[in-house]
Amino acid sequence: MASHLLGSLSPMRLPLIVLTTLCASTALGQTVASITLTLPNNETSVRVGREPCDRTQSVTYTYASTSQVVCSDLKIWLVQGSSCSDEPSGTYKLVKQISQGDVLTQPTGSVSFTVSQLPGFTGSVSCPADDREDTYRMCASIKLPGGSFGSECGSGSFQRDDLEVVYDAKPPVAPTLSQVIALDSALSVIVSSPDDAEFVRVSVKREGKEVKNVQKAAEQTAIRVEGLENGVTYQVTARAVDEASNESAPSEEKNGTPVPTRGFLDRYDEAGGQEMGGCGAAGGGVAGSLVLAVLGFWLSSRRNRS
Repeated sequence: MASHLLGSLSPMRLPLIVLTTLCASTALGQTVASITLTLPNNETSVRVGREPCDRTQSVTYTYASTSQVVCSDLKIWLVQGSSCSDEPSGTYKLVKQISQGDVLTQPTGSVSFTVSQLPGFTGSVSCPADDREDTYRMCASIKLPGGSFGSECGSGSFQRDDLEVVYDAKPPVAPTLSQVIALDSALSVIVSSPDDAEFVRVSVKREGKEVKNVQKAAEQTAIRVEGLENGVTYQVTARAVDEASNESAPSEEKNGTPVPTRGFLDRYDEAGGQEMGGCGAAGGGVAGSLVLAVLGFWLSSRRNRS
């Protein structure tokens, strides 16, 4: 029956059927798989500071595949540098290794590492290390099956994912404190922060002893410090703090002296309740000024009516 069917096909249609069958078999044999490393808040990189060295950073891994064939252990490691390979190499630290037989039963989970476990801390370099910035990658890889039916491990390729980890022990440059403006029981501090600053700390001292410490976002240039005493001179400095909590050296110190707000009533009371200067002093104070204002309004009304 099959030979009769093939014999009835035209020579032009037979190659087309054979080609379609081969392509379908290849498509069915392909393995679709993914391995993903995820930081909290779905960030793609993390910066860690010089301290504490026992700070723990957690990462979630997830493996998914259309095939039940697993061709290698699932390995997760840290490596110094900016790229990952199929297998751990170079200066690295193995964080987790899931055996080939357990990958399908442990397709997701979490791994963690401390700052002191970063591969750069070997030999003469130990944590904490000052004034340096080192780049690492957290890498994950597993070998996928290949072949016509997606079940051959010998011809498969590796599936990888990675995240950036930066050890940052380099403080930002000091901010620029350009001006201290006197306010009533307060000071307004004008600060320009470096690009890598996350926030600014303003310290206010009185005779060398800190009395106020205000922390604001780096993009806020005018920082108000309240609760100060009028007439007292304070010493003001600012420091920049980056994402890894590195703190800069202090800015140039500037002085500021809060002053009371002097409005009309303050000056009126200081004058003993008497009007001061101008028409008020010569013409009967507030009452005289009021009479002149009413007279001006009356004259203006007459002009408009005429």
